Amino acid sequence: MDFKTEFPDFASVAEHVHRAHVERSVYLGHLIADFIATTSRGLKRIAGSLGNGLAAERDRRAVEADAFLKRSVPRY
Repeated sequence: MDFKTEFPDFASVAEHVHRAHVERSVYLGHLIADFIATTSRGLKRIAGSLGNGLAAERDRRAVEADAFLKRSVPRY
């Protein structure tokens, strides 16, 4: 494993990391940070899609409440 190409953020302290034998800790730290970032992006997408669905439902109910628009919108 070439530490400087795998983790360029730690290139300046690569020698200290090798001397302290904490390469595995750096790898696990990156793995955990990537997992948290991916999970938060996924949750934001889910929340956004639920919000879009609720807005569409409100629009549909508003159209159904209007007598003139109700005739122009198909039921199914």
